[in-house]
Amino acid sequence: MTTRYQDDFYQAVNGDWIEKATIPADRPVTGGFYDLVEGIEKEERRVLEQIEKGEQETPEDLREFVKLHRLTNDWSKRAENEKREVKKFLAPLLALTSWQDFQEQEGQLIKAGYSTILEPTISPDSKNTSRNELWLASPDLILPDTTSYKDKEQKEALLSTWSAMVKALLQKLDLADEGTDWIDQALAFDQLLADRESSSEELSDSWKNYHPMTVAAAQEKVPAVALAKTLTTLVGENPEKVIIYDGPFFDRANEVYAEQNFDNVKGWLIIENLLEVAGFLGDETRVLAGQYGRALSGTKEAVKPEKAAFRQARAFFSQRIGKWYGETYFGPKAKADVEAMVQELIKVYEGRFDQIDWLSDDTRAKAKVKLNALGVKVGYPEQLPDYLLKRTVDEQASLLENVQRFSKESVAEHFSKWGKEPDKSRWGMSADTVNAYYSPDFNHIVFPAAILQAPFYDLKQTASQNFGGIGTVIAHEITHAFDTNGARYDEKGNLKEWWTKEDFAHFEEKTAAVVKAFDGLDSAGAKVNGHLTVSENVADLGGVSAALAAAKAGGDANIKAFFENFATLWRQKAEPKYMALLATIDVHAPAKLRTNVTVKNFDDFENAFEVKEGDGMYLAPESRIQIW
Repeated sequence: MTTRYQDDFYQAVNGDWIEKATIPADRPVTGGFYDLVEGIEKEERRVLEQIEKGEQETPEDLREFVKLHRLTNDWSKRAENEKREVKKFLAPLLALTSWQDFQEQEGQLIKAGYSTILEPTISPDSKNTSRNELWLASPDLILPDTTSYKDKEQKEALLSTWSAMVKALLQKLDLADEGTDWIDQALAFDQLLADRESSSEELSDSWKNYHPMTVAAAQEKVPAVALAKTLTTLVGENPEKVIIYDGPFFDRANEVYAEQNFDNVKGWLIIENLLEVAGFLGDETRVLAGQYGRALSGTKEAVKPEKAAFRQARAFFSQRIGKWYGETYFGPKAKADVEAMVQELIKVYEGRFDQIDWLSDDTRAKAKVKLNALGVKVGYPEQLPDYLLKRTVDEQASLLENVQRFSKESVAEHFSKWGKEPDKSRWGMSADTVNAYYSPDFNHIVFPAAILQAPFYDLKQTASQNFGGIGTVIAHEITHAFDTNGARYDEKGNLKEWWTKEDFAHFEEKTAAVVKAFDGLDSAGAKVNGHLTVSENVADLGGVSAALAAAKAGGDANIKAFFENFATLWRQKAEPKYMALLATIDVHAPAKLRTNVTVKNFDDFENAFEVKEGDGMYLAPESRIQIW
């Protein structure tokens, strides 16, 4: 029986596709975004194959990538040397004898590319984004989120799967005898972290994660850690300031980062770093090391060796490959057309500010200042960071040795940015990535070339379809500048209260309604967290609202085509485990809900599809949410 648009819009638009779609065995989901990713990867692999057969000259941007692919694709050599390679890699960690010894060496270990209990990074100061500062975060957990540890049965099942995988890895790599206790130690340390770290939901309010202090004050929070020494080792000077990310964790970090926990810390360090490099060893080891991740997401099979070899090589040259992709496949006409759409939507947004009656003149004026300062990047970067252009492959060294060197170079470059002005020309994702983003630090939006294709955008699609596709994505990213997080940052990306108190209180009332609209809805048996997903849901509402206004302003808009293409963007078919996992950690609502819950808030949707009271897609006018 055919689903009516009025009862379940997402299903009516995508139902036939969902019924026929097959989830590939090597991933837990398929659909709009994922199919485009697969198509781009196939094309890049086709070009690589032609290059390796001598049928095509190697483009300059792909030369080192092709060299690395020869190493990633030599599976016999990778397997032959893996035991020796991994013991050599783990040697500095195996040699640690005491807490004091670890504290002496932690800075050097980080510089060498190892993960440690400290998670120092360089990022703009949220209240002075013209300067890069040191930040400290907490380590990742074995389970997806702190909330995953509360369901005892689920926790034990997942940790048992993880433990079995690690045990098999240790046996395969001849590390089982000396690593008898490492698994238990790693689990014990992980539990210490899980009991104190903040959840994904708690961390989703970015403005709450800014805790600047002197290094001396931070040192008092972790008295057993040689914090000042480690940070000085990393930046080459004595820093005075550090910004704590997960404040509640660091208030109790002294209970975790302590001498009595050294054995557990050492076991955790060894296992954590082993798992980070296991994928660069032989193929059997790579497949084994992915066992837990596949169980978590419901993925049926490991990625085939040839695809894994491509992805591993690509990971270290993604920006160069992306630039080549953009220059090769993204024409100037499409770039100009999309840039014009961006400017049109910015103007639409500016006009909408004037129509919002709950904004005071003062807040409205400042919102326009932020909007007009919005930076826009479309297609691909004209220039890449110097260290990426200089990255070379040593074909006489092993794959893991090259990976270690790349890691050292990246770490050195990363910490060299401390105290300097951030480079706003850098792109946070490669141009062949099917995605887009807003940077609150830089107040700019970025649309890589890869997303600028059907169904998002196509010169052959109607204006209404393109506005329902890439138009809603562009306006979604613009809305992030004014969502529950973005609204707290000014036109320069600084964390600052620029609203009147009355206006912001009104804004929070409206966003609370968005939380309520999504909270507790079902997703494959899991419950959607309305607070975790609120920023993205606000951005979806604003994106559809502004793009719809732009489509209508163009004259003879096809409202049905607009909404149908919007629903097409989000079509997907996923394994239940994957959907349940995302409900725990993803800031985006499930695809079906971000379609259906969003569109029913629009009068134009109701009128175009003749939705009546009693229909599944009906929402009473007084309950419809309009923010931007």
